[in-house]
Amino acid sequence: MGISDKEDEQVAAEEYDPTLIARLESPERLEKLPPEKLLDLLELSGHEDLLDVGAGSGYFTFPAAARTSGTVYALDTHPQMLDMLKTRSEERGVTNIRLIQGTAEQIPLEEESVDVMILSLVLHIAEPHEQGLKEVQRVLKKGGKALCVEWAYPDSEPPSDHRISSSDMARMGEELGLKVLSRQPWSDKYYSIVFQK
Repeated sequence: MGISDKEDEQVAAEEYDPTLIARLESPERLEKLPPEKLLDLLELSGHEDLLDVGAGSGYFTFPAAARTSGTVYALDTHPQMLDMLKTRSEERGVTNIRLIQGTAEQIPLEEESVDVMILSLVLHIAEPHEQGLKEVQRVLKKGGKALCVEWAYPDSEPPSDHRISSSDMARMGEELGLKVLSRQPWSDKYYSIVFQK
């Protein structure tokens, strides 16, 4: 059984529920939103410091940690998520993950701290949406890249608090001085944009 958009948003925005996390890592989700293929868009060299905003269960954190000798900062608002990530990191013997608590609107890192950022299904809950991208601009090093993943939302529909169309996302990033390197759909449910500072 697949996970619904409502449940998807509940986990991303509000609740910590291990049973839903397991469903978020289901084969169906991995097929529709493949972390390895999405990470390919970043063209990592293997030495970058990365920040995974809204790291959750480690959906992107662990594959990213396997691709770099640098530090992968896993940021989440929920202490329970961070505890789970700590346990999973220890079980897997992954030593380059650093856990930090915070939000997309107020990332507890210095300016120009990381080479790469991953923001998967978190920008739509930033208030306002632009604040999440302002933090991308602040925390990324010059020339750094940010992979943003969101639910697909037709440009023809009126704005929604819980959806950002890919064209609106691109516009917001460009207004902050970020360059769009790629923009593409993933199944009919998601899209990705890679920005460069």
